[in-house]
This record gives sequence, C-alpha cells and structure tokens, in this order.
Amino acid sequence: MSKACCVFTFFAVLWCSGARGQDSVRSGSWLTVDIHYGYIMPVYSTAMLYLIRAHVPAAEFDYLYKPCGTRPWETDYHMPETGFALFCASLGNPTELGNMIGAYPFVNFHLQQSYTEALYLRFGIGLGYLTDIYNRLTNYKNDVIGAHLNAMINLRLTTHIYLSDRFRLEAGLGLTHCSDGNFTTPNLGINLLTVNTGLSYCLKPCKVCTGNLRCDTLTSPKFHNEIIAAAGLSQNEPPGGPHYGAVTLTYNRYYTLSRKSRLGGGIDVFDNYANIPKLKAENIYLRSPLENAQGGLKAAYELTLGNLALPMEMGYYVFTKYQTPGNLYNRFGLRYYFGKHAIANLTLLTHFASAVYIEWGGGYRF
Repeated sequence: MSKACCVFTFFAVLWCSGARGQDSVRSGSWLTVDIHYGYIMPVYSTAMLYLIRAHVPAAEFDYLYKPCGTRPWETDYHMPETGFALFCASLGNPTELGNMIGAYPFVNFHLQQSYTEALYLRFGIGLGYLTDIYNRLTNYKNDVIGAHLNAMINLRLTTHIYLSDRFRLEAGLGLTHCSDGNFTTPNLGINLLTVNTGLSYCLKPCKVCTGNLRCDTLTSPKFHNEIIAAAGLSQNEPPGGPHYGAVTLTYNRYYTLSRKSRLGGGIDVFDNYANIPKLKAENIYLRSPLENAQGGLKAAYELTLGNLALPMEMGYYVFTKYQTPGNLYNRFGLRYYFGKHAIANLTLLTHFASAVYIEWGGGYRF
C-alpha cells in the first residue's frame, strides 16, 4: 500500500494531542451496517486496467464499543472507538478477480483536540480472503494476487451524525488494501478506494460520562533498548517457484516522548535467501554465505496504545550485495509488550511500496 497512507495514519493520530478541558462522552456498544461503493486503484501498472471491469460494491458489518476511559490509553486518545468489522466486496470482475471477504479489529481515533465527536480516522488490520487468484492455466491474467489468504488493512476518514440516543448515521471515505506480504507471488495486491454510508444502532441506551484529561506523566523510563529476532518466507517472480527463508536481527533504542509515542533508531541485520537467485541472475556469485548478509541503520517511530505499538521505520543498507532503489528499506506493523521485558513482533519489511517478507518473531526489552 502507499507509504503516504502509512505516514498519514501515524502523524494524523499523533496530531491528536491533549484536550483542553472536559467534554461529555457518549459511551456504549453499537452495531453498524455500512454500504460501500468505489473502485480498484490501478496503482502499480496500467496492465491492471484490463482486470478492472466495473465499480466495486461492498457491505460491512461492525460491532464497536465507545468506552468511558477505564484504561489509561483510552483517555490519552480521548476515548477512541474500538471494534470488529466484517467486510464483503464484489471486485467487479467475477471471472478473474471474484470477491473479497475480510475481518479485522479497528480503532476510530479522534481527529480533533477534544472529546467532541466529529471526524475520526479508522485504522484496522486483519485477514482477507480472495476467492479468485492467479493460476498459470486457468487464471493467468490475474497478475495481482497469488494467495487466497492475505493481510487486510483499512484506513478511513469517517464521521457520525446522531439521530437519537439509539441511532446514528455513518459516512466515510476509505482505502482497503489486501496482499500477503510477498509470501506467494504475484503479490501486487488489491487497493480499494470507497465511499460508505450506513446506520448504527446502540444496543443499550448511551451513558454520558465526562472526559477527564489525564496529565501525561510517564511511568516508564525515558530510554529503553530492544533486541528482536524474527523470520519469514518469501517467493520470487515468476510465480510457482520455491519459498525462501529469511531471518532478521534488530537492535532498537527508543526515547519515550509521551504515553502515546516513542522516537528512536537502531541497527538491522538481514539474511534473506531470496536474494541469492536474484544475484545469480545478475552474474553475481557469493564466495561465502556470509556475503548474503545485509546490514542497515534506521530511524524509528512508534505510536503506542497501551501495550500495543505501531512501529514505522526507515533504514539505509550500509552493506549489501543485492542493490535496491536508493538502498533504502521500510518497516511497519505491530508489536505487543508483555510486562516489562517480553515483546511479540509482527512487521512487514518493504522496499518502498514493494513487500520483501513478513517478519514473525519476538524480543526482549531492557
């Protein structure tokens, strides 16, 4: 997906800083039915235009909860809405693209400096299923998706209009991305741009509570270090080839800016076996397996929601045999911190908008 969307996600939410007083907050559980209409964005090549035959209709069913701020991070973000979505779309080409079905948890962040309900930014990540994928015999023109099961990411600007304590209207503009992180080629992915409207019903009468501002007093050290080990699999073009293993070793040092964010840098070491056949194709042969290793220096930022963190990183390969555009790499995804030390890691390594592999791993914070 577009890196501009990733930057927009992180910095739009970062902009939502402290409120300036107390506001009333409507809390409660809601069920929402949304209707979407849009199109597939041909962002990678004009050849995708062949696959785009019609506009894309879709339906979505959401369950969401608006809290009263019982957890610290909810107050930090002015009582965001959290929920779970089921998404179904007909991709406008039943013979080659078929349908998209997805399920993902999400957070609706306030895009104003108060608890007042106006404009939200939704960020959601989960799983998507595509019914029709590339097949060299029966569906060779579908050169965008090679696996049924994919990651699904949703970014959306949305607003609510309350009709009563029980009902409200929804309207929004969003981007839904589906791909498998280069686990199986082809892996250009599907990008849907849609407008949506819908109706929400409150399962219980909304309670109205006061949004009290918490002082941003840090309870953790200003600096901390992390060591993370991860591994993944990827496949090279053309489709149908073997899967190659890859390992990553990362050192991060972060400075905590607030309860909502951390800024830092670090060192990455990669050993991606998918690079070896690519080097051979360029008549570059390795004298030792160690020559396949890549090392990089990076700048890093993390948006934090309690124990969950959303890292966004950009690095430069200091040493590498395999050359990439500008020798730059990016990483974004999820990290979860268990207690003071343990880390679970699920991130995507990319070269700009091109996925390299998904990094599954864990680490230690000290």
